[in-house]
Amino acid sequence: MAIQLTKMIMHGILNAVLYIALPLVLFEVISMMGLMTFAQEFKTTIIIIGIIGVVFSMLSHAYPKDTSANRLIAFGSTVYSGIYLFYLFGGFTPGVQLGNYSINVPPLQVLLGLQVIAWLLLGSSGLRALKYLIEAVELRKNKEYRVKKKFKLSNFFKVLGTILGLIIFGYLGSIAYSGMNLGFNFHPTFDVDHDVGVLPLDPIDDTINITITFDLDNQGFYAIYDIYIDAEFRTVTSANESALPVGVKVGGSLNNFFSTFHSFTNNVNNNITLVMDPTYMVGLATTDATLALKISFATLYAAILINLNITVNIPWTALI
Repeated sequence: MAIQLTKMIMHGILNAVLYIALPLVLFEVISMMGLMTFAQEFKTTIIIIGIIGVVFSMLSHAYPKDTSANRLIAFGSTVYSGIYLFYLFGGFTPGVQLGNYSINVPPLQVLLGLQVIAWLLLGSSGLRALKYLIEAVELRKNKEYRVKKKFKLSNFFKVLGTILGLIIFGYLGSIAYSGMNLGFNFHPTFDVDHDVGVLPLDPIDDTINITITFDLDNQGFYAIYDIYIDAEFRTVTSANESALPVGVKVGGSLNNFFSTFHSFTNNVNNNITLVMDPTYMVGLATTDATLALKISFATLYAAILINLNITVNIPWTALI
């Protein structure tokens, strides 16, 4: 059985580009655009896994297709490609909900959990790999296996794998479309509730609550479920740092829960109320400052876990 050296080299070069060069180039382009960041350890692992994938690809073309050796190597290569994609989409992060990807476009930071996609891609590769395993057995035993004598068992798994692959690509396309049709908007003015307490001329017993209103326009295919929102104010600048220090948390609101924002709906006038810290009540009442408002969202969208952080600076004017 002659080894097909020319085919091995050609497919080795092609898969080196596919498994190693293309992902690394994409990582660098995305990083240069400031959209995502990738850890060096992640890149190194991609290179190692990619090299092994190239070796599998070369071996799968070492023998003619009508040999059991070729089919067995193709089985191993397909399984390995599934493991490669499984890692690429954060499947190997046990106990961690979020995967390998973050988007950082100031003032936004987004962490994505793509394990559902990782498992779907692994399942698709497993079905396609079964095709090669069955063909290897058929060639070894010189026997053809059929489903109810109508069509080949190997083709049955090939069709299943292809269908699942098409479903995955349709799912990814629908996510991209839906993401492009999401809109989020803060109302430009906040409602400040200032209670002067029992000592109108002394702010020490005052209370200050700030209500933030936002709209969420979801014109995508998927509803947004189980939204938890935290918000906090921190000082960035202060006209009187002794009364209102810089860099401290002066107010917040935790675990605001919204059950569902349905698809093809515009959800307006949603409120979050932040309670200002009594420790800094005098400073807030008497000092002009710049406050950083940080809002954190944790939600489930299209079976993807999403953590989103938004930070914006807002001017604060003394109340008295």
